[in-house]
Amino acid sequence: MTQELPDESLAAATGRKPPIRRIKLSDQVAEELRRWIARENLGPGDRLPHEKNLMEHFGCSKGTIREALKALEVEGLLIMQAGPNGGPEVQATSPEVVIRQMRQYFHFQDLDFKDVYDLRKTLEVMLIENVAGRITAADFARLEENIAACVQAAHREDLKTARQVEVGFHDILCEICDNPILALMCRFLNAMLRDLVTKRTGSMREHHEFGQHNIEAHRDLLDALRRNDQTALASVMRHHMDCAEGYMHNLDAAFHMDLLSRKHSE
Repeated sequence: MTQELPDESLAAATGRKPPIRRIKLSDQVAEELRRWIARENLGPGDRLPHEKNLMEHFGCSKGTIREALKALEVEGLLIMQAGPNGGPEVQATSPEVVIRQMRQYFHFQDLDFKDVYDLRKTLEVMLIENVAGRITAADFARLEENIAACVQAAHREDLKTARQVEVGFHDILCEICDNPILALMCRFLNAMLRDLVTKRTGSMREHHEFGQHNIEAHRDLLDALRRNDQTALASVMRHHMDCAEGYMHNLDAAFHMDLLSRKHSE
């Protein structure tokens, strides 16, 4: 593939200034609509004006308006309702959409599992401390069901399912967390973990020990949550993260760089 000179080099070579990059009209319209949604404090279910009204307001074509609305729909900020009374409707951007966009960014970065655990070892302790004392009976039931599913997968020696379900335990904690930034970051790291290749070794013993550690650590966390023992929770989670990182290293885990695929994050 032919590499073009950067604008600065081109300018130096020719003595001409690089051309001004013009922002597409549809991008300008999309940005104005974002500001309007924020300014008017619109929430999920609120409608934007119809295409015709937007065309008149912005003085542009139907194609430009549709391109702007499509961009906001892809971002997850709008949903296009069909029918006579349809049109652009505001919706809350889901964590899945945000995580998908973050994955697209990190697809092009040089990552490995250590990068994930450097951050995860801190955030997971914050997460368990956040949810302590606020877990309902239904939440406890879900966590218990998750541990039971891990035990069943281990008995079947279903390594792939076991690793996925183990991460699911931490996803449940994210759903309980009332700090949206912390919950999102932990969920993102969980999504990244699902891309770790865990079958890089033929050692079933390593996989069995890893699974047993996760089951025991989750049981200990559940017990400390029932007692609302903050000290024990932080200690167990730190040990859990240190051990998990060690097992991943022993399994010779390598980062699977297909972070563009939606199937991994949904």
